[in-house]
Amino acid sequence: MKKFISIAIALAFLFTLMIPSNMAQAQADTKISLKQAIEIAKQKLGISDSGYDFNSNYYEYGNKKSWNLNWNSSSKGNISVTIDADTGEITNYYSWSPIAQEQPRIPKYTQDEAKKVAIEFLQKVAPEKFKETKEQINNNNYGYNEYYSNDYNFTFERIVNGIPFPYNALYVTVNKNTLKVTSYSLNWEDYSFPDPKAAISKEEAIKIFKEKIGLKLQYNLVYNQVYGNEPQAILVYGIYQNAPIDAITGEIKTNEYYYVSMYDGGGGGSEVGRESTQKLSPEEQKAVEASEKYISKDKAIEVVKNSLPFSISDYKLSSVNLYSGYDYPPAKSNPIWYLDWTLTKDNKYYYVTASVDAVTGELTSFSRGGPDIDNVQGKELSYTKEQMRKIAEDYLKKIVPEKFSKTAYQETNIPESSKMIEMPAYPFRYVEVTNGILCPFNNINVNVSPYTGEIVSYSIHWTSVKLPSPENIISLEEAYKIMFDNSEFTLTYIPDYDYKSPDKPPTIRLAYQSNFYNYINAKTGQIVDYSGKLVVKKSEVVFTDIEGNWAEKDIKLLVQYGIIDVKEDKFYPDKDILQKDFVKMLIRAIQPPYYDPVPKSPDDYDTYYAIAINKNIITEKEKSPDSMVTRQQAAKMLVKSLGVGYIADISDIFTINFKDKDKIPQDMIGYIAIISGLKIMNGSDGYFDPQQPLTRAQAAAVIVRYLQLNK
Repeated sequence: MKKFISIAIALAFLFTLMIPSNMAQAQADTKISLKQAIEIAKQKLGISDSGYDFNSNYYEYGNKKSWNLNWNSSSKGNISVTIDADTGEITNYYSWSPIAQEQPRIPKYTQDEAKKVAIEFLQKVAPEKFKETKEQINNNNYGYNEYYSNDYNFTFERIVNGIPFPYNALYVTVNKNTLKVTSYSLNWEDYSFPDPKAAISKEEAIKIFKEKIGLKLQYNLVYNQVYGNEPQAILVYGIYQNAPIDAITGEIKTNEYYYVSMYDGGGGGSEVGRESTQKLSPEEQKAVEASEKYISKDKAIEVVKNSLPFSISDYKLSSVNLYSGYDYPPAKSNPIWYLDWTLTKDNKYYYVTASVDAVTGELTSFSRGGPDIDNVQGKELSYTKEQMRKIAEDYLKKIVPEKFSKTAYQETNIPESSKMIEMPAYPFRYVEVTNGILCPFNNINVNVSPYTGEIVSYSIHWTSVKLPSPENIISLEEAYKIMFDNSEFTLTYIPDYDYKSPDKPPTIRLAYQSNFYNYINAKTGQIVDYSGKLVVKKSEVVFTDIEGNWAEKDIKLLVQYGIIDVKEDKFYPDKDILQKDFVKMLIRAIQPPYYDPVPKSPDDYDTYYAIAINKNIITEKEKSPDSMVTRQQAAKMLVKSLGVGYIADISDIFTINFKDKDKIPQDMIGYIAIISGLKIMNGSDGYFDPQQPLTRAQAAAVIVRYLQLNK
């Protein structure tokens, strides 16, 4: 949400009608002139006008007046700066430069080095506001975007009365390989903040949280190689619907954004296993045979017409599509018929969309829309929540009676009728309950218009899967302890918007809220994500024995990227590295930690070896976990991981000039020639020392060079 706000502000001027600068200067009622805006940008950002074309625009957005300044060059890149035309503050900055070569997989500079640059930048462009902020730290696993991004992203959120207000923040990105600031965004408003002295205690808030929100024992559907190749259900404790608690009144803020557990699932895909014909491949034959079991288009249309709670006799069928099932988490899905109908009446456009399971013939969703349905301005609410719920449930008893009988109604975090925000439909959600435990991935959703009483949309997500028995699980109190030990439940300021008056600034509320959005495995007590993978917090422990070591920076980079674990405060850089640790380090380097297959734990060496053997980095015969890795063995694994081992095996085409080349076995010459030619392993004083064990510091250094290789 915070990033969205920042991006929205940054992009606003790109989609706003621009006024030419020579006209704007005469028309704009601003405290900062165009000349002053240019001077501010050049002075604070160090922009040189040499070699750039320049243009500017003035725009107004809400109560904001801004100058947009642009420097462009075909060879040097582009710079864009937005200056508040009343305060002279830099509110947005973006710089792009052509990159001559592909960015390496691991950066030249550490995050700490980049942070220093970010702080120096903020102290220059927004010194007073920066004093009122605190860096927001993400302690979760290293994420996909961060792994592949060319920049480090820093967020400094606003602190008021010692309490965070994350909706106001300073955002900075710094290039990982140049330490240049590539973008900056200021999101800051003048609001009135409630006094925290009036807040209820944290203990009172936790009591309310447990009573009205709380952790719930539930089944969660997972699909990855940690658990096997088929979807499985695991028992977890999780927050089904998270919401802020007003710290003054103790009320649940039902009209705020809230988190709902991952629930979408699909039906099990059908498997067909006949012999293939000579004309078709096995996969093609399988697809053909499976398709013979699908219901026809006409049957799908019949299902829709017989299942809808309204008539579409006047509608025209506009499109029909059959999509094959996807082997995608959290469950394999059956092929689906997607059908669209349209109607033009009295110059108004209406539509109905529906989907039908092509294997079971079950209506899986429908939605209807049109100006009479979507436009609620000026309409009076005609149906109570209870009346709408009865309409929804009568419909479900008719079309999915068996599945509906297994569900329980789940209250949604939406205000009651008089406080209801203007929306065309009210949602009703029903979740399967088995053994008294929620199965959020099996759910039925119905939206009913509070103005007409009509059902405007419906969807069902249902997966048949064996549910584990609720035996030998940790208690709810144990789960709470794990949750509070591994997350924050603190005061924060949140904006409370009046959606009926979009131009009105929000009222700022003081609230308690949990930032726990994962699950606790009820059998093991481990924290897992929605897919069942172990969540590992970034360690706050730092190595105390690497300061001043020649490989200190390399070790820190690998820690930063999760390639090296920090289990204790010692790294032992001068110790010889064991094969199992080198294999683990190499696999983590070439395969980000969120990819499958994923080791079950940091010490799951069997999985690391399985990946290495599968990638032909090492053979089963060469596996010797507790042996020391020699320099020539490390060279061989590194070259094989590059996929050029088959070339290295042709040793006769290589020559090497190391003084100890006579000590290098013939079958290792190609590997050492390649690894030294790429300057990943350089040797010392003209010697390669092939039989010398590789130290842990040396292992870190060669892995970093390997990752910085431009391939």
